[in-house]
Amino acid sequence: MALNDKIPNWPEAAHANARRSLLAADLVIDGDVTSDGPVDVHGKIVGSACAPAVVVAATGRIEGSVSAHDLSVLGFVSGSASAHNMQLSSNAVVHADVLHERIVIEAGAILEGRLQRRL
Repeated sequence: MALNDKIPNWPEAAHANARRSLLAADLVIDGDVTSDGPVDVHGKIVGSACAPAVVVAATGRIEGSVSAHDLSVLGFVSGSASAHNMQLSSNAVVHADVLHERIVIEAGAILEGRLQRRL
C-alpha cells in the first residue's frame, strides 16, 4: 500500500488572524488534537494532531500521527507525519512514515522511516 493511501491530506495554511494554541510541557493528551489555528506542542500527544501549522518543540512529543500544512519538528515524532512544508531541526527525532511536498532536514536530525514526496 502506498504512503498516499495511508496518510490523509494536510490541512490548508493558517489564516493570518488564526489564534495559536500552546500545549504546555507538563501536559499529556491521550487522544486527538484538532485546531483551525497553529499549535505549539511542548508536551506530549498520544494520538493524532491536525492543524494548519504544528510546531513540535524540543520538549514536545507526538506518538501517533501529525498532519499539517506547515510542520516544524524540534522534538520527537513517531508514527506518521504528513505536511506540505516540513522542517526537521538538528535536534529532531522522527521515527515515522513521512509524506511531504517540501522538506528541510538539518544536519544532526534523526529520521527513520519511509519518506515520500507528494507532487
